[in-house]
Amino acid sequence: MEFDQDQKTTALLFARALAGRDYTAAHALCSSEYREQFDAGFLGQEFERTVPLDWGDIDPIELVDHGGFPFIYIHLGGDVYSEAIIISSFVSENEQTKIASFEFGRP
Repeated sequence: MEFDQDQKTTALLFARALAGRDYTAAHALCSSEYREQFDAGFLGQEFERTVPLDWGDIDPIELVDHGGFPFIYIHLGGDVYSEAIIISSFVSENEQTKIASFEFGRP
C-alpha cells in the first residue's frame, strides 16, 4: 500500500508529539472516532506501556518506508533498545489527515 505525503507527515508529527510526551497534541492528530472513545491521558498511558518515562531520549524517530507494507512504520530509537508505532489507516476530517488506526510496539 502506498501512503501519501500528508499521511507520512501526520504520522511523523504524531510520533514526535508522543516522544515529546505531548499527549494532547498527539490526541488531536487522531480521528474524531478515536478521540470520542479515548482521552489524551489514555493515549499517554498506552504509549508509556511501550516507551516508559525512564526511557531517556527517544532518538532517532524515523519513518521506515517500505512501499509494500500495508502500514506506516515509525522507528523509535533508544539507548538500550528500540520500539515502533505502526499506523495502519487514516481518515480525512475537515480537509485534515487524521490517524484512524495505530498500535505501539514492534510487530
